[in-house]
Amino acid sequence: MFLVMTCGYCNYGSQTGFSDKTSPLLTLPGDTPHTVFGKILRVHQTSDGGKRLDLKIHHMLRQGRPFAASGGLRLSVAESERRFMPGDEIAVRTRLRIPRRFGTPGEFDYPRYLADRGMQFTGFVPDDAGVAMIQRAKQAFWPRLRSHIGQLIDRSATSRDQAALIRALVIGDKDLLSRKQRQNLAQLGLSHLFSISGFHLGLVAMFGYFTMLAVVRSSEAFLLLVPPRRLLPCLLMPLLWCYLQMVGQALPVTRAWLAAVAVAALFWSRRCCQPARVALAVAGTILVAKPTALFTPSFQLSFAGVFGILILMPRWIGILPARPIFLRRIAQLGMVTTAAGIVTTPLVLWHFHMLAPAGLLINLWAGPVIGGIAIPVGLGGMLLSPLWPAAAGVCFRFMGVLVESVLKLSTKVPDLPLLAARKLYLPLPALLLISLMVAMLLLPWRKRHALLLAALLAALCLWPPSRPEQLRVTALSVGQGDALLVSDCRGRHYLIDGGGMAHSTFDTGERLVAPALGRLGIRKLTAVILSHDHPDHRNGLVHILKHFPVQAFWCAIPEKDLWPPLRKQLEDRHIPVRIFQPGWTLVEDTPALETAVFVPPQTMANFNDRSVVFYTRFRKDGILLTGDLESSGIDCLLKAWPSRPVSLLKLPHHGSRSSPVDLLLARFSPRQVFVSLGFDNPFGFPHRETLTSLEKYRLPLWRTDLHGTVAFDLKNGIWHVRSWQNGLFR
Repeated sequence: MFLVMTCGYCNYGSQTGFSDKTSPLLTLPGDTPHTVFGKILRVHQTSDGGKRLDLKIHHMLRQGRPFAASGGLRLSVAESERRFMPGDEIAVRTRLRIPRRFGTPGEFDYPRYLADRGMQFTGFVPDDAGVAMIQRAKQAFWPRLRSHIGQLIDRSATSRDQAALIRALVIGDKDLLSRKQRQNLAQLGLSHLFSISGFHLGLVAMFGYFTMLAVVRSSEAFLLLVPPRRLLPCLLMPLLWCYLQMVGQALPVTRAWLAAVAVAALFWSRRCCQPARVALAVAGTILVAKPTALFTPSFQLSFAGVFGILILMPRWIGILPARPIFLRRIAQLGMVTTAAGIVTTPLVLWHFHMLAPAGLLINLWAGPVIGGIAIPVGLGGMLLSPLWPAAAGVCFRFMGVLVESVLKLSTKVPDLPLLAARKLYLPLPALLLISLMVAMLLLPWRKRHALLLAALLAALCLWPPSRPEQLRVTALSVGQGDALLVSDCRGRHYLIDGGGMAHSTFDTGERLVAPALGRLGIRKLTAVILSHDHPDHRNGLVHILKHFPVQAFWCAIPEKDLWPPLRKQLEDRHIPVRIFQPGWTLVEDTPALETAVFVPPQTMANFNDRSVVFYTRFRKDGILLTGDLESSGIDCLLKAWPSRPVSLLKLPHHGSRSSPVDLLLARFSPRQVFVSLGFDNPFGFPHRETLTSLEKYRLPLWRTDLHGTVAFDLKNGIWHVRSWQNGLFR
């Protein structure tokens, strides 16, 4: 174990960084397009008609001359109709960006995800016109056969959605699964069935074993030469290796193949070994070769499910009564699903924030139908594809109808009481308590464990909600946009805007804001406030309104004029909408705590000048959040401003020169100033004029693009500032 950990640790550094620290790619300016020459390693089709190309860079142009370079580039092509294959040599002109995290609690570690695939840069082109083909590769046998089967599936299926499901089950291609299909599978608890794994490899091994066993039994001499149980597992390995190449070498099926090799070796050498040790050896082998796999959901879920089954199933099988073998097998299938589901629950909540209790019931019958009928029919179609395409098409068509019928019937189960899927954004202490409860179930059972489980469950239910001592403002890093959380000592939480990216499928609400609220321990929101109707402020609020308890929605726009997706969520969740009129409105006014909203005249030509301003005060310290106000809006604010203290100021409009910061600084004399903006944004925010004004007043500027999420805590009249770094506020 020490050797495995040492090798993995040494190899991890080389996989997460540049193999050549002196690479000229590291010194290239990121704001200038560069011409890159490289070989395609992988091609991923996106559900919206684009492609993602993983390139191995070998040359670039500098002043019109090529020079050698090395690195990995993930190139996103927004609209693509051309056919690209692994091995193609291409040239593309794009900006090279080093991937970085936003710096928000609970966010997905995209740079580490790319490092796991050997990619150090990202690039973007709008269409195929920006990609030049240098040399077309000769497609290898397995990719060519996989492509042939995929095309046959597309022709045989009755719809694009059906073809995507069949592709996922037969050849492990999930690229064409739409966002809606992925969400539906997750809510039904069936995502694991549509990922090629050890279950699929086991079916191939079972059919291959019994076929070869029938052949061996036909020869008495062969039976006497080598016992089938020693020979046949070894003869199965080439067949399973071929299947591994066919389905793309995904980590779960690679894990299963390595385990099969280990088991075949044990049979051949007539040695006994505990299954858990085989699983540990396979995990160690994978981590030595690819240490970054440790942080991937597929590795964690795969091995957690395996160990859950290995530990819990022997205990549970003993309590099965003496029933017919068919009933016992059905009961065992339910036990396997339950055991894997229990152990993987903390990981699913950590990575996907999803709880799908209906999956335990649905898998009792959907698993046997899909695993026992649909997948074998699909494997039969795979074998027939090169020899008899017409018969293979019939297999795929029958498989598609069967899978769609299963999914259609399954969608009714979550409507039953307590079985509906839920998005759960939990704080770290809650996840730790759930993990301890699962660990308790894996230990040898003792009577006192019931009391410990009850105590952990009580602690989980009674864990106090997040509440600052006085006031707290959390500026979430969501790129070029605003998402601000204000919390007071009475446990009220106000979310002002939710970020958003125009013309992008990246949902800041789902990917950044909601996980951050969960990690910060926010269970419900007193009010969600929309400052103004621009995509970088409103788009992320849709997911928040859908999945968080919200007591009220505040804005200055008539409800009928709100963005349709936003209005739909308000209507579906029956969230009260409060529309503020121009001027100041006191929401709460006590000697210690005051909350107010200012609305500029909504007839201004510039939508930024219509931004709702949020103000709250604890005794002598006030917070002023100014939205995207520009010159006219700031003038209106200052003319209507009642005499109130401001010690924490959010710069308007991301630090633009169009918002005269001097007027705000001279009027309020804040002690802390922050701004929300995107890293290396194309607008040049914050502008030089804004920074000069802050330097004149000797005020430091906290920036979400450089510091990540920033939290301001008011304690005894002093603002304590922390920024999110390496998983903690520091």
